[in-house]
Amino acid sequence: MTYDLVIKNGTVLDPKTKLYGKKDIGIASGKIRSIENSISDNHAIDIIEAKDKLVLPGLVDLHVHVWWGVAHLAVEADPFCLERGVTTAIDAGSSGANTIAGFERYVISKAKTRILAFLHISGMGQLDNDIGELEDIRWARIEKAIEASTLHSDSIVGIKVRLSHDIVGKNDIEAFERALAVAKEINKPLMIHIGGTYNTLEQILPKMRSGDIITHSFTQRPHGILDNNNKIIDIALDAYKRNVIFDVGHGAGSFSFPVAEACLEQNIVPGTISSDIHKYNARGPVFDLLTTLSKYLYLGLSLNDVISKASYIPAEAINMDSNIGTIQIGSDADIAIVEHLKDGKFNFHDAEDNVRLGEELLVPEITLRKGERFNPKHKIHEKLIS
Repeated sequence: MTYDLVIKNGTVLDPKTKLYGKKDIGIASGKIRSIENSISDNHAIDIIEAKDKLVLPGLVDLHVHVWWGVAHLAVEADPFCLERGVTTAIDAGSSGANTIAGFERYVISKAKTRILAFLHISGMGQLDNDIGELEDIRWARIEKAIEASTLHSDSIVGIKVRLSHDIVGKNDIEAFERALAVAKEINKPLMIHIGGTYNTLEQILPKMRSGDIITHSFTQRPHGILDNNNKIIDIALDAYKRNVIFDVGHGAGSFSFPVAEACLEQNIVPGTISSDIHKYNARGPVFDLLTTLSKYLYLGLSLNDVISKASYIPAEAINMDSNIGTIQIGSDADIAIVEHLKDGKFNFHDAEDNVRLGEELLVPEITLRKGERFNPKHKIHEKLIS
């Protein structure tokens, strides 16, 4: 067989299939056609030499904001996700029932990145930085959200609600209840954003179902999952034990090294690692998903673990694990070729400007989306270099 493209001599790591080792990958018509110890150059129209590089499944970022030009915080998906190793980006509530049709037509259908969405329970989505989208609870209309989720079911993977006081005022419990009602009706997960809520989590976490998602799980803002003694609160531990997903959702204000470290000491490990990339953090402290994964390498997770939490596990969370987040014959050729730097000094900042000095950094080299090649405009941001 003649392949359109062969990736040669890379170290393939696919946590889902437990594939790890030097392999060649043959790609034709946008699909992975062969995974072998060696594929002859004579069978390749084009070759990517990946010696000393990691060859990973195209990464799945469970929390991004890419409703560019409409949502106040959004960035363009292709340069900030696809060119940096993320082939599937899940927008976390930038659009609501009033704006999802435009998001599909003008962004989802146009981008090279595979974009999916958690629909915001607020019909407006996230339009403005100064006026919270649920200060007026009338924006949270159950029937409108159900209707939009039905009409746009190919794009919508769940429901999102942000519960911070500056976004929802004192309406956090009511907004949560309405969002949960929609998620139950459409039989898809609910993602809640915590940190800075008016009420405690006592009326929220016990109602979350297995497979629902807490994003910003390791936030320093009140009310979080730790008490004043840095012990995980009982309702959070109960949620964790019944398989509510604790997602990182780093963002500009929602990830704390001290909180993450205290949780790891208590064996509370994130279920998924996402970036929450948006225009207010793309030049720091987030930069991209690979940098967020590198922070968890610093915190002691293995390479296999961090890639798992940004590939097939988030794919499972949105019920798409048979299609994305893995390197298998017959699947789309969505692949991230990554350099794994191991002996550097890298400045990792959290959202509170706590700094940790890491030695390992995952850096985008080449990303393939259905076999089409994308290169990053830059590899390492200068702020990361010590």
